[in-house]
Amino acid sequence: MSNSIIDIAKQAEELLSTSEICREERLRVKGLRHKLESQDITVSVIGQFKRGKSTLVNAILEEKLLPVGIIPVTSVVTRIQYGDRSAAVHFDNGVVKPIGFEELSEYINEQENPGNKLCVSSVTLHTPVSFLKNGLTFVDTPGVGSAHKHNSDAAYAFVKESDAVIFMLSVDSPINQIEIDFLSNAKEYAAKFYFAVNKIDYVEAEELTAYLEYCRKLLCSLMEVENIQLFPVSAKYGNGLEELKSRIQTDCKTSVKEILEDSVEMKLKDILQSAMSRLDLYWNALKMPIGRLDSCFEQMKQFLSELKCKSQKIAAELDQEENNDKYFEISNRLELELNQMRKELSASVSELFGMEYHYELTELNITENYRFDNSQDSIENLKNKFLSRTKQLCDELDHTLNLILLYREKNTITVARRIDDLNKLNRQLRKLQSLLH
Repeated sequence: MSNSIIDIAKQAEELLSTSEICREERLRVKGLRHKLESQDITVSVIGQFKRGKSTLVNAILEEKLLPVGIIPVTSVVTRIQYGDRSAAVHFDNGVVKPIGFEELSEYINEQENPGNKLCVSSVTLHTPVSFLKNGLTFVDTPGVGSAHKHNSDAAYAFVKESDAVIFMLSVDSPINQIEIDFLSNAKEYAAKFYFAVNKIDYVEAEELTAYLEYCRKLLCSLMEVENIQLFPVSAKYGNGLEELKSRIQTDCKTSVKEILEDSVEMKLKDILQSAMSRLDLYWNALKMPIGRLDSCFEQMKQFLSELKCKSQKIAAELDQEENNDKYFEISNRLELELNQMRKELSASVSELFGMEYHYELTELNITENYRFDNSQDSIENLKNKFLSRTKQLCDELDHTLNLILLYREKNTITVARRIDDLNKLNRQLRKLQSLLH
């Protein structure tokens, strides 16, 4: 390939920045470019439920970080990185809450957080383990195939972020269709596979040899290769782990650039396809009959009005707060309200116009000493800032929708230019995608 992957990523980021419609894809490409520049690699442990993934993570790190159990436990993606010991829960409203390691199960355990009722998006742990040095992020994921569909959804979603994966199999169960389907999906995004066959302590040597041969033949067929290295392990007792750890560490030292470039290339293909699909949805919205478009804009106008009224009520409640000692608490609370509004606006655009509209949520690291806004302003000014930001949020969306959907636009030159820009972007994205293998 004449163009390097990082050059293609930069071109993609530049192209996607020309359209308000593709802002989510632009942010994803930006993340990939940063990954290439920093050479940080994500290695995820994936597989069907009850294959011993969390036990393996604990064993490799030689530390009992993650809860394990006889029933499906892990319900949330858990990232583990090098650093001083700390744990933080990320919620889908943008809040990041530091916790103690002893509290982990309250957030990532299916029994204690059933159906992820706490709306946890992920958990991040830091620990000073040498295996994690040099930018390796180790990830434990929920298992696929259990009765908890949200666990499978979370696992499938995170595969898209993985550069390399440890695919967990187990001697107590033949490879099944659930695992085959999951592996087929993972092949589209991860550049490196380590196949770990767990629970070798369950069987005799002769049975293990037969099972490994069965796995090797099937996996070679599924991966379309002539040979595959298997790593027979007992995560519970530590057997076979050193060979697996050594291979991962060696690859991270000698092949990380190659792995990352292959991984980013696969992900870029997916992102560019997503952007083109988003443009197709936009085309459908443009073709909407004028009567229906009028109705959608009227409903959006009503929703924006309701959102502004809601912000007025929230602000009115602050009139009772005369003690500036609560300033920081109120500042953080209002930022969360804005995050919730952004989520509601995205959902409304999707429901009414059939197209995605992405907002970045403000991340709030809520601790006793954390302050999102370090100014010493009055609560009255804080209230006015909140109302102003809410109005800006609503007005910008109204303006953007009118602009991109050409609503009531009578200038034929403007319409023609907009359509031409859209076609040009689509062609450029396809051309860029053709540079990828």
